[in-house]
This record gives sequence, structure tokens and C-alpha cells, in this order.
Amino acid sequence: MALICDTEAKPMRLSRKLGTGRVALCAVVLGGVLVGPVSGAAASNASIKAVIKSYDSKILVAEGHAVAAIGEFDKSGNPSGADAALRKSIAVLSSLKSKIAKQSASSSRGRAGKTKFERGLQLIVVAYRHLETAFGERKADPQAAKAEAKQALLEVKAGSKELGEGAKLLN
Repeated sequence: MALICDTEAKPMRLSRKLGTGRVALCAVVLGGVLVGPVSGAAASNASIKAVIKSYDSKILVAEGHAVAAIGEFDKSGNPSGADAALRKSIAVLSSLKSKIAKQSASSSRGRAGKTKFERGLQLIVVAYRHLETAFGERKADPQAAKAEAKQALLEVKAGSKELGEGAKLLN
């Protein structure tokens, strides 16, 4: 994950303009962050683990479409495809957050992990909303778009950290 999200990696053209390319690439890794570390969760937290695992393919598909749409936006300058892809990713992540919220964790570590997962997902959703705003503002107010994209990147990093900590607690 560090290689993809590394700030020294060769940036995409859009990344130089808004910083959104890195945000999207970091988001693609989200699918691996969600399922990988949680796969060994204790039986008492099995329902949370099962929900997270069931969303793996949905997240990977939604994030893949988001990256492709952002690449298309980079070429065409039309934000409609990127906005639609981000809305789909937001819907998938929000749905996962809702399903996790309905699960119970029997241990204190499980409850803490569940809380961190929910918080991480919420931060990612908020980041994607900032990214949507950045795409919409790019032509009208490039400075505001850059600020929104920068905020989105910070929120993706914070959300990823929360997700990682949540996964560790669920193990």
C-alpha cells in the first residue's frame, strides 16, 4: 500500500492538478485493507468479519470503476463519469458501514475494532464527497478544487489508518 500511496511515486496528470489521482489510487487499496488483515478474526467477531469479507468484491469493482472514471476525466475534463463512480463507491462504503453497525462484537477488542472500522469508512466517504466537489469546482474555482482535493487526501489517509487499526483489533 505504501508504494501506491507514496507521495514520491510518479503522479498522474490529474494528480498534479488536484491531488485526486493519489486519493483514488489509495482508495483502490481500501479493498485489500478491509479484507486482508481481518481474515483471521476471532470467532466471537465472526459476523463482522463475514460482512467485511462479503463486501470485498463490491468494493474492488466500485473502486476500479472510480479509478477508470478519474482517468477518463483526466483525458476529457468531463466530471460526470467520475462523479457517478464516486457516488457508487460512496454507496458501497456507506452500505458496508451500515451492515457493520448492525453486527455485535462480544469482546472489548472487537467493539473497539468495529468502532474504528466504522469511523474509517465514514472518513473515506467524507473524502469522496470532497473529491466530488473538487471535480465540480475544477473549472469554476481551481483554488477551491485544489483545497477540496487536498482535504480529501488527508481524510483518505486518516480513514485508512482507522481501518488498519480496526482490522488489528478484530484479529
